[in-house]
Amino acid sequence: MPPVPAPHVIVPDFLTADVHASLLQWTLENQAAFVAARVYTGVDEERRRALVLSDIGPFKMLLASLASKQYKGWIAAMNLPPFEVAGIELELAAHNDGAHFHRHIDNQTVRPANGTHRALSAVYYFYREPKAFTGGQLRIYSMDSEGADKVFAAVEPAQNTLAVFPSFAPHQVMPVQCPSQEFADSRFAVNCWLHVRTNG
Repeated sequence: MPPVPAPHVIVPDFLTADVHASLLQWTLENQAAFVAARVYTGVDEERRRALVLSDIGPFKMLLASLASKQYKGWIAAMNLPPFEVAGIELELAAHNDGAHFHRHIDNQTVRPANGTHRALSAVYYFYREPKAFTGGQLRIYSMDSEGADKVFAAVEPAQNTLAVFPSFAPHQVMPVQCPSQEFADSRFAVNCWLHVRTNG
């Protein structure tokens, strides 16, 4: 059987229109709190270029609650083994002109110290309209080493859409083009990682 992209689920209209609008407004109001994104070795713009905010204030509990209520349906749709959530990690990211994230695996980019690891990744996309950027597609690759670089699903960062995939799936964020270079014109995303208890 030829290699296929890792399993993934796309959830359109993930948030209500009111919550979506409030999240965008809050994001723009908190521009000054964003910092350069890090990988496990620190800030490395060759690997990842983005601005991030780890505290999403009034939206933390709402988004964590939605993920907790819906994740079992997501893993069933992907034919993944069930698990109990041991923690939820959230991050707000802004991708402006030139932003990207090289191919990586989410459960290898952090070193959790609480006896858990990332099991499921979910990315929620939103932006100001009219849309002022291009690019920024999420590529989800095959987990089969044969032809792994050539086999992938390309997920467009569509407004108010959630993309879900296993945290062990190789993926990357393609470069973003944002001619204005204004923060408000960025490709925004909430990264959500659902953790599972590490055996032993």
